Amino acid sequence: MTMEEKNYLVSGMHCAGCAAKVERAVEGLEGVERVELNLLTGKMTVLFEKPDSPAMERIALVVEKAGFRLADWKEEPLAGTEREERLEQEETGGSRLVWSILLLVPLMYLSMGPMWHWPVPEGSWGLWMNWWTQGILAGAVLWLNRHYLINGVRQLVALSPNMDSLIAIGSGSAFLYGLYLLVAGMWQGFSVEGMELYFESAAMIVTLISLGKYLERRSYRKTNAAVKGLVKLVPQEALVWHDGAERAVPLDEIRSGDLVVVKTGQRIPVDGMIEEGQAALDESDLTGESMPVDRAAGDRVISGTFNRAGYLKIRAERVGGDSTLARMIRLVEQASQSKAPIARLADRVCYFFVPAVIAVALVSLVGWMAAGEGFSFALARAIAVLVISCPCVLGLATPIAIMVGTGRGARLGILCKSAGALEALSRVDTVVFDKTGTLTEGEPRVVAVLPEEGMDADALVEMAAALEQGSEHPVGKAVYEHARLLNLPVRAVADLSVVPGRGIAGTVDGVPYAVGNSGFMQDKGISWKEDESRLREFMRQGASPLYVGRGGCPAGVIMVADSLKPDSRAAVDSLKRMNLRVVMLTGDNASTARHMAGELHIDEVVSDVLPDEKASHVMKMEERGDKVAMVGDGVNDAPALACARVGISMKSGTELAMESSDIVLMKSNLAGVAEAVQLGRTTLLIIRQNLFWAFFYNIIGIPLAAGCLYPAFGLTLNPMIAAGAMSLSSLCVVFNSLRLRGFTPRLGSLGK
Repeated sequence: MTMEEKNYLVSGMHCAGCAAKVERAVEGLEGVERVELNLLTGKMTVLFEKPDSPAMERIALVVEKAGFRLADWKEEPLAGTEREERLEQEETGGSRLVWSILLLVPLMYLSMGPMWHWPVPEGSWGLWMNWWTQGILAGAVLWLNRHYLINGVRQLVALSPNMDSLIAIGSGSAFLYGLYLLVAGMWQGFSVEGMELYFESAAMIVTLISLGKYLERRSYRKTNAAVKGLVKLVPQEALVWHDGAERAVPLDEIRSGDLVVVKTGQRIPVDGMIEEGQAALDESDLTGESMPVDRAAGDRVISGTFNRAGYLKIRAERVGGDSTLARMIRLVEQASQSKAPIARLADRVCYFFVPAVIAVALVSLVGWMAAGEGFSFALARAIAVLVISCPCVLGLATPIAIMVGTGRGARLGILCKSAGALEALSRVDTVVFDKTGTLTEGEPRVVAVLPEEGMDADALVEMAAALEQGSEHPVGKAVYEHARLLNLPVRAVADLSVVPGRGIAGTVDGVPYAVGNSGFMQDKGISWKEDESRLREFMRQGASPLYVGRGGCPAGVIMVADSLKPDSRAAVDSLKRMNLRVVMLTGDNASTARHMAGELHIDEVVSDVLPDEKASHVMKMEERGDKVAMVGDGVNDAPALACARVGISMKSGTELAMESSDIVLMKSNLAGVAEAVQLGRTTLLIIRQNLFWAFFYNIIGIPLAAGCLYPAFGLTLNPMIAAGAMSLSSLCVVFNSLRLRGFTPRLGSLGK
């Protein structure tokens, strides 16, 4: 069944309860497979069971019925920074906040003046003038921030209260109570002197909430700095070589096959191959590697790279949305949009949180009145409960840390495809490496040719190269390239048959030949009877034997070796210092594999593994309780990458490997594996800290606001202080998450 994914923009949400309500409403539609909604960005991704699902027609209706607005993400005319600026103006307008503060200052002066013996109107009419002025100023502040009240009441009427409902009930009831005392006092002729009117509390609550939202939004914009930074790497136009001259064209007009010119001080706009020139390229914005690299004709380059010095003509291969930089931006956005499994607990709590808080506030109100306290005292306790409760902090705890963590990872050349991958990475205890192309350079070379008696060495290579001439396997390519270096002719082959991971057979000039490992030769009925001691020295040095059979008899052995990457040993040592178990999974024979493992300080080796067996080995590890991260780069690694808890592929790997993995390392070295694990662990630590303080804050704050400590210690919480504490709690979570922006891997760190 073909599924379809669509993106939408949901506006009007102010807390995690809002997001949970929208998600549940959309998930309830028949034909919807999955919903992911990001409270911070408003972006909602919906996976439909089929392209023509009836749910597509009804989704806008259910979202609007829930009290929010829906737009197609692709049709949204604003993008990036512009969209965020518009949302900031809508949700936390700076001018509205300024006017609220300007009105709040004289209100606080009038309400607090008598307590501090400040000069205020006196006498009977002076007091009434003071109180009515307070009421008017408070009403003006509430009017400026009426969107909280309107949305809160609307959600309350819809029996789906959210954070705005708590603000509306708290500030609204405080204002109405004060207004009632004024009107009733004037109508019935009694004095309200000595009674608390709570006008200043009503105004202070909404002003502090607006201030908190404003600061929260400004801080959020910093969390998305990584995506903005990547977007800025995209040049708006490029120079194209056409008819012997350079011509500046907009980026979206460049097509695959165009010849693009990049001069000193310019960024490369496309992925492609250098046809002419040489340059020192700075790839630090994409890979995190600070040192520039030299590139010349024949080398491939990626979009977003900065040309420090040199002149290049590049044949465009991938342009626009297909370029590496565009895919990086998409991956970072997708990871920021997705949810980590640890967030599910907070989501479940948020759904029931607001109704529970309203119930606690009512119990507090009724309980204190039943205990003999006055209505004013009981109302203050109920208002404090309403405004100190913060579902926002629960909803922000995970997504904001994920957004900052994935953004920081992108700057370090670590691309996480989802929040779940980042969390899973923090929990791995076993790292499994493919050998060829991952731990090694992936470019084997022939180091020795050992023909049987009566067989010429060049003839042996010539026959083996004939069979391997179309091979994609690194060892086969090495044999073919060795034949070309010796200027040996390429012979025609008939009846070619390939057994992946084992060998290849065919007929050359009417004689059957076979090239492969010892198991493949045994299947062909070919065995080496002579002493193989001459092979062992090469195998101890890390070379692999490639057996060649001719006409059902042994013809010789070609020894092929692949050199280790310079940083492989350091990367393995770093992982072991982090208390991770390191395993090498390879199709090489046991002797060669053990030699390589010894060089790398790897204690566990699984050798003689066929390509289709790698995935089963990883699955067995997972089944016995290991939390496996698989690192690979080849086509044959793709199933294992997909089966592992976390699949990690290298930038230099194949497209299939990168598509099958959860993490893509843009670096050319393996240090990125340890860095990625550390990033995952640090991000999860920040999330746990956020969730702890979110729950701790509400567990401590709500009973305190309800007056639970009043009978024993005489402690109460003023509603204004409660509102400030609520705003402060969200800011604490935001600022704690922003610490990830300064994350720096420490490859010498120990433990978990």
